[in-house]
Amino acid sequence: MSECFKFPAELTIYEVQDVHAELITFLAGKQEVALDFGPVDELDSAGIQLAIWLVNYCRNTGVQINTLTLSDLLTARLSLLNVSLASPIASEP
Repeated sequence: MSECFKFPAELTIYEVQDVHAELITFLAGKQEVALDFGPVDELDSAGIQLAIWLVNYCRNTGVQINTLTLSDLLTARLSLLNVSLASPIASEP
């Protein structure tokens, strides 16, 4: 069973640096994780950038994301930008 990182309610420029540092510590030595963006109800472009970075970081370092839960707000913002966090998670042949 993979450990879950639960994101804070606010994921804005004011929190992103601290959350990034927590993520680096959380991801150290992990082979698989669960990510819960469900609580996020305040978001700006820095938060979106962090989410995209995280999925790409996991893909590039071989950390498997077993569960990715997105808040309605994050889903709506990613949709406006025509960005999907799910595609990098898919296993490659």
